Amino acid sequence: MDDASLLALAYRGRPATVAELATLAQLPVTGIHDAVARLRDRGRLGGQGDDLVYANPADWAAESVAARAAELRETARDLLGEIERVVTELPGMIGHWSIGQTTADPMPVVTRHGPRASEDVWFEFGRRDVGTLDAVLPDIDRFLTSPDERVARFSAAFRAKDAVRVILPTAVADDPRVAALLTAFTAAGMEYRFLDDPPSWFWIDGDQIAIPYEWGEHRPTSVVSVRSGALAGMLSAYFSSLWRTATPATTSSEPWTGLLLLMRRGLTLDAASRQIGVNPRTGRRRIAAAMSHYGVSTLFALGAAWAADGAHTTRAR
Repeated sequence: MDDASLLALAYRGRPATVAELATLAQLPVTGIHDAVARLRDRGRLGGQGDDLVYANPADWAAESVAARAAELRETARDLLGEIERVVTELPGMIGHWSIGQTTADPMPVVTRHGPRASEDVWFEFGRRDVGTLDAVLPDIDRFLTSPDERVARFSAAFRAKDAVRVILPTAVADDPRVAALLTAFTAAGMEYRFLDDPPSWFWIDGDQIAIPYEWGEHRPTSVVSVRSGALAGMLSAYFSSLWRTATPATTSSEPWTGLLLLMRRGLTLDAASRQIGVNPRTGRRRIAAAMSHYGVSTLFALGAAWAADGAHTTRAR
């Protein structure tokens, strides 16, 4: 039995000692001691001697990336590869962990199955009031066949967020059906970019994440969702790396674009917010994000920086 299989077995059964783990695995205790030593060296298991202590997958994944990041600063590609390697292990290990978890475990894990599991899990666990949603959607065919009511629900949810960033496959950039869908989502404040070969479906919303049970799936029907600040931070760093390499949409789609267009016509911030269908408080957060983006501190300076950037060429929806 290899180390990964042994760790999965340990997560499910939670034996308290090496001897109990050997019994559970039906293997000689000597070989189990060696495997446990290797897993401890990698941070996958804790404890000393014969006693076993279980390390939460969220903790060891984040710590592994943090430790490797210090060693791999010479090239972003190496770091990106290391993050992806760790993430690839996560769905399976989280699934094994959830079998043995107790109510005292600090990492609640949920799974959802079905053709629309990837959408349903966000409606159930994502925050739809504040914060930033980042998502990679390698396959959006299901959205093209979604009922209008479901698209409207997504649009309404996006309007309440401070920002929504989505990475889409380059292949859909010229699809007129996709353009119509993106028009609705962009009006709700979604910003999007294109990537030739997105690595997998996933999203991060605050400290809640969702990943496919098999990393690399583009349209998963089995989804794992976890609330973990450590994992969310790691996936956010991974998403940011992908976002930087993705191609921006031809038309500006920042969440503040519609607001600034209306304010340029003389509307107040609150009035512009209501006209595009967002709460004025959300509108103020989006303008604050725009000021931070352009490095300015006043609305006048923001208008000048935005105009110089060419963002004013975008039409209001």
